[in-house]
Amino acid sequence: MTPYSPEMAEYRGETYFAGAEGPDHVWIRKVPGVAYANAEGFQTYGNREFATVAVEELQAWYFERCTATWRGQRFAVVMIHDGKAEAGYAGGDYVWAAQNGLEGDQYNGFRATLNVDELENVQIERTDLLARWREKNPG
Repeated sequence: MTPYSPEMAEYRGETYFAGAEGPDHVWIRKVPGVAYANAEGFQTYGNREFATVAVEELQAWYFERCTATWRGQRFAVVMIHDGKAEAGYAGGDYVWAAQNGLEGDQYNGFRATLNVDELENVQIERTDLLARWREKNPG
């Protein structure tokens, strides 16, 4: 499974959803469906497991955005799993969205589960948040 989330972090060799929590700490959350070896320090809220870690302890912290074209229209890919891509429609042609079986509406957006082999022009843009933090916090 490849998740594309606003922020991800690598901690003790495993990948998590992440987000800044103060100037020197990051919260990390286990990705659903992934088996983790590290369970130390995690707290459960509902069905989600979180921990707060120091930025210095991370191996990576980044924002990764994946976009692709399907049937000539742009999509933001959220996750890829078992040959399927969960994606949000990034275009503005709501008639096209409805005609192509996308779920949702023009007010809340359209989304779809797409076959990966039907995606074209796949682009992944990664922003290194850990490098930015280190530039601002030398030493």
